[in-house]
Order: sequence, then structure tokens, then C-alpha cells
Amino acid sequence: MREYHTEGIIECVAFLRLAAFTKQGLIEICLMHPLDVVKTRFQIQRCATDPNSYKSLGDSFRMIFRTEGLFGFYKGILPPILAETPKRAVKFFTFEQYKKLLGYMSLSPALTFAIAGLGSGLTEAIVVNPFEVVKVGLQANRNTFAEQPSTLGYARQIIKKEGLGLRGLNKGLTATLGRHGAFNMVYFGFYHNVKNIIPVNKVHLVPPQTAEWTHLSQKNHFAYPRSNLGVFEKIWDWFSLRDNGLSH
Repeated sequence: MREYHTEGIIECVAFLRLAAFTKQGLIEICLMHPLDVVKTRFQIQRCATDPNSYKSLGDSFRMIFRTEGLFGFYKGILPPILAETPKRAVKFFTFEQYKKLLGYMSLSPALTFAIAGLGSGLTEAIVVNPFEVVKVGLQANRNTFAEQPSTLGYARQIIKKEGLGLRGLNKGLTATLGRHGAFNMVYFGFYHNVKNIIPVNKVHLVPPQTAEWTHLSQKNHFAYPRSNLGVFEKIWDWFSLRDNGLSH
């Protein structure tokens, strides 16, 4: 058995895996953002008697395209793009740290993973929420894309008028904490418990380095990030490699 303890290799693999997972998130944002804009518009419209209210999903697409143009579907896309990499890094780094802290307590593995996931989700929500506030504000603006304020300009407006607190840039933090906390608790808890049940395939049909690059380039870049447990396994495995060394 060959063992490699080269820090440079571990860091390179870590960067590639984080980059692959981040790229998945960016693809998801670009593909799904028009639906996110429509969802936000439906959530904030006041009543059906409003002449500017949307009657149906198809009507919303027609009205946005007619009055705001094609770029109207991509209002507020910059904040989630800017938040994507730090969000992923915070999610997995804090999960590992919370898991280590919980290791000093006499908890079952299933409960440890779930609580660590809850903690990582709550921490992630604190990072993400200001970006969400700016994104929703830009999505709600019905002016043309050229007339609406820039992302930085709108963030400055919020800070100037309402501050950084729960009435300003961190408005809706409680709901964001609940959403990310609950999701990560189920996500991490379910993944690790199912992973321990599934038998490990020890047959290597190709060299591990080739398999690594092939997996990253052909599959991980384009799979849906919240449902692709394979990429999550790659990220999680990196933390184990960092602590225990790279081996084959």
C-alpha cells in the first residue's frame, strides 16, 4: 500500500473539489434564477385586484418580458453569485468543527451528525442573509434592468436608511436561520447515516487519480448540488484526508 503525505497534493485536491461544488452552485443559480424572480414577485404582490398583479405563472413571464426585457429575469443575480463560494466553504468547514466539538460528548453518531448539520446551517444563514436581502430587493424592483440601482448601490441604500440590524441588511434573519438550519440538519444527518449503511465498493477499475479527474470533470460540474450526494462525499472526504493524510 502506498501512502502519500504531501500537503500540496491535499490542498490541490481540496481546491478542485471546492471549485467543482461551487461551479455546480453557479450553474444552478444561472438556470433557476428566472424562476426565483417570479417566485419573489408572487410572494410580495399584495392582492389580485392590483392591476400590476400576475394572474398565473405564464402571465408573470409575459409581463416581465414585455415590461422589463429579458434581463428582467436576472435581476438580483449578483448577490447569490457572490455568496456562493463563501457559503459552501462555511457550510462544510463549520460542520467539521461542530462535529469535532460534539465528539467530546456522549452522543450517538446519528445525533452528532444532525446537530453538527444544524450548527453549520445556522452559521451559513448568518453569512447568506445580507445577500438574500439585497437579492430580494432587486428582484422586487419592476423598473427596467438599466434603470434599477446596482447591487452595491442598493446595499448602501439599505444600510443608510435601515442600518445593519434586523430591520435593515439582516431583515428576515430568523426565517433564514430556520430554513438553513433545518435543511442542513436533515441533509448532513441523512447523508452520513445512509453512507454508513451502504457497503463500500473496493474495486478500482481505473487508477484513483484518473477516476478523481474524470469524476470532477464529467459528473460533478453539472449535477444538481442539493441532490448530488457524490460531490458532498468528495468534500467530506477531503476533510478526512486533511486530518489523516492521503493514502491508497
